[in-house]
Amino acid sequence: MYLNRFSDLKSKKIFYVVFSTALILIMVASGAYAAESSGIVINISLPALPVITGLTQGVEITLPDGAPDGIFEAEVNTESGWGVLLFQAGPSDSGKIRVSKGAPAVVEYRWSGISPVNSPALETIKASIPEIGLSGEISFNVGVDLRVKEVSLPPQIIPGIFNKIEIILEDAFNPSLDIAALAASVGVKPEVAMSLSGGAAITGDPVVSAFFNHVAADGSQSYPGNDLIPGSIVTENGKFLWRCDEGKPSGITPPSSGGFNIEVTLKSNLGGSPLKQWSSSTTRPSDSLPSIAGLPEFITSAIGIMSQLNPDAAAEAETAARNSLASGNENTAAMAIGAPLLKSFGDSPVQSLGKFSSALAASGKNEAEIVGFLEAVVKAFDNSGVLLFTRNGVDEWRLSSGAFAYENDRYVAVPFSNRQNITLTLFGSSSDDVSLWKIIPEGTNTKMYEKGLWIKEITVFTAEVQPSH
Repeated sequence: MYLNRFSDLKSKKIFYVVFSTALILIMVASGAYAAESSGIVINISLPALPVITGLTQGVEITLPDGAPDGIFEAEVNTESGWGVLLFQAGPSDSGKIRVSKGAPAVVEYRWSGISPVNSPALETIKASIPEIGLSGEISFNVGVDLRVKEVSLPPQIIPGIFNKIEIILEDAFNPSLDIAALAASVGVKPEVAMSLSGGAAITGDPVVSAFFNHVAADGSQSYPGNDLIPGSIVTENGKFLWRCDEGKPSGITPPSSGGFNIEVTLKSNLGGSPLKQWSSSTTRPSDSLPSIAGLPEFITSAIGIMSQLNPDAAAEAETAARNSLASGNENTAAMAIGAPLLKSFGDSPVQSLGKFSSALAASGKNEAEIVGFLEAVVKAFDNSGVLLFTRNGVDEWRLSSGAFAYENDRYVAVPFSNRQNITLTLFGSSSDDVSLWKIIPEGTNTKMYEKGLWIKEITVFTAEVQPSH
């Protein structure tokens, strides 16, 4: 059962050397033999032993190359008082096994005590052959305390859309232990559940309020959700991350940009209590919007949004807007804030552009102002665009799989990337005409459909809006 693990240890030449309660793998030289490897070598199958029913530690006893030929009886014993070795004669804390040069002996070790709670137990296994003056020993930790170390959130949290997060695990007993390899070797599948609560709304500027307080139709949620989901531990950039077996990324769709709570439940029999809780509260950069005077209304709103996501980007946008207004007009100032706005959207530029477009469209301004401002800022979004259409005159609308939509009482915004083809199907209601704009960095395509009971299928592909006939 353990020979493959021993083979791996030898081929990789891995030795764990730590003092006191940390896990150690050492070779102790003793007696008259002082060859290249002069003492008994003891290898173990697991760097630390989780206390799991039925799980044993494989212990391999090997004589050094300089040992004499012949078969010898090695005296093997445990030191903790709670460990037993499974000899052929029966379990005991001490006994004898036969070993010869080139033919290692293997004995299984089992922990018979309670599972360590506050710190790991240190076990030492010693082996000696008095007649030839050889001995050796190895120490390792018994007990693992797997827990959630932290949940890593993105620098910019965009409410109402899915924000990817990292659930980082650790072994509190053995901080340097490769828990990913250990969990895989013993077949443990940690289960995780997560929930969100709270969320502070932003009041004041209607565009800023619409951006931060509008939550997608499926509401505030997380993945994993309230039910425990099995997964694995993977190593990435020096961190041990939980990954669900279905391959979906972990993330949250928060109710606001801050002021909400995250709670994570971890269930695992790898060690520690069966259920562990981790919780944290998020905050926004500020609970109030900055006071900005002398700038056009939409630019002020955009800077207000940036102030809650990335204050540095907000300051950059304000400076760029004022400089542009001093030498140009509102359109050039709107273009100037596009790059800082894109920066503030972090890892979610496409979905955030959709929310931003919907928030602007909810302002009550006329269509020319809304579309003109979006057309200016979108020039900085090289790989993104937005499809905007009026709701009046539309009885029903459908989107192709994988597309997102953000809506208010008057408009629907559908963001997209230039690597994405989207099909939008509109069903006319005969109550009003329907206007549609495709806004991309290269310009804007406009379509208008007269009121009536019709079905239009619109394909967004490269720089064209192509209605079906």
